[in-house]
Amino acid sequence: MALEQPSRVDPKIWQSCAGDTVKIPKLHSKVYYFPLGHLEHANPTPNTESLSLIKSYRPFIPCIISSVDLLADPQTDEVFTKLLLTPVIDGSTVEPFEVHDDDDGGDNDVVSAGKTLSQSDANNGGAFSVPSKCAKLIFPPLDLEAKLPTQELSIADVHGNVWEFRHVYRGNPKRHMFTHNWSQFVDKKKLVGGDSLLFMKNSAGEIYVGIRRVKKFATPAVVQKKESVVIEAVKLAEKNEAFEVVYYPTADDGDNFVVDANVVEDAMKINWNCGMRVKRSLNNDDSSISLQHGTITNLCAPSNRPWHMLQVKWDEAKVSENTIQVSPWQIEYYSNIPSLHLQCPPTKKLKVTEDPAALLSDIQGDSSIPIIEFQHSTMEKFVDPNNCDTKNVTRSFKLFGTIIQVGSDLPNSEIKEDDSC
Repeated sequence: MALEQPSRVDPKIWQSCAGDTVKIPKLHSKVYYFPLGHLEHANPTPNTESLSLIKSYRPFIPCIISSVDLLADPQTDEVFTKLLLTPVIDGSTVEPFEVHDDDDGGDNDVVSAGKTLSQSDANNGGAFSVPSKCAKLIFPPLDLEAKLPTQELSIADVHGNVWEFRHVYRGNPKRHMFTHNWSQFVDKKKLVGGDSLLFMKNSAGEIYVGIRRVKKFATPAVVQKKESVVIEAVKLAEKNEAFEVVYYPTADDGDNFVVDANVVEDAMKINWNCGMRVKRSLNNDDSSISLQHGTITNLCAPSNRPWHMLQVKWDEAKVSENTIQVSPWQIEYYSNIPSLHLQCPPTKKLKVTEDPAALLSDIQGDSSIPIIEFQHSTMEKFVDPNNCDTKNVTRSFKLFGTIIQVGSDLPNSEIKEDDSC
């Protein structure tokens, strides 16, 4: 039996399903590919062997986007993108491409609203409680003065299959509900409590439904296969051959491992230090966006591994652990905390050599490709983690010919020796 193939999805419907914080680079644009991020995307807790192998390759690879496919998984309805990346052989210079904006000027704008399914929504009892906002924003007006307010709705899923639902307004207290065909929809889509439905409407009045799945643990066999796919992609990239990657956006992070080059370069020009107040945008299940605020509490040791080089303590009480370590381009700096005193790690000392380039000896990869060059400067022999005084330590590197400074001004800056960064 032939396997079902992924469905191509309209770009604006795809973006609504993925969330506005998810940014997919445009065709022919210049990007950076981060192998370590790719591995973590395949498996948040990769095995030691895979992790060691990935770290033996270049930490990031400049590429050009050669093709972009916006797709939907035939099994889960989750949207994902398949990108073909072509490495830039000469890392020191890249000719700019003229990237055309595919936006149609707002003629086909999409509005959306969603809901995380409760256990009662997903227990196949035959009805789905629709949020009032969704009913008012997405569905045609319902005559609430009628004795039995009812309407028939035709809603397409991301594969183009049309579902017929009966939208009613009833109960005590009265509420919007789906009745007819809801049970069949739950069965077909294998919905469970915690999954989220996103209802969308374009300017033509056509209504769509997308699904964001609650996170699940994959089987060891599936995880191993995903890791092997990543390793094969990185091996091709190391040979400067075109390679393909697959990215499934999640509603709560948007932590893509293929990032627009301008975004990365602008973020790496910021003098990141402990005590900086930062914020980031997160997708909510109802299609809205919320801001998360936090404080940088630690920096990685000087190296050319910018992936997740910043440690942030978020103000919000409930933040999943994988949001503690972030990359500079994921966040936005907006202020410092005056007179902030941070406790440095008490037991480690980070040795800084007279020749900073020696720090890259085990991770530089192909020396013929000038990915990063450390700049010589006056440096202390050791950074004492007990006084956190890094004012004499200059951390800089060359990124496509641009000198990037990373954290050297604030006296309370903290440097952490952390291979995971």
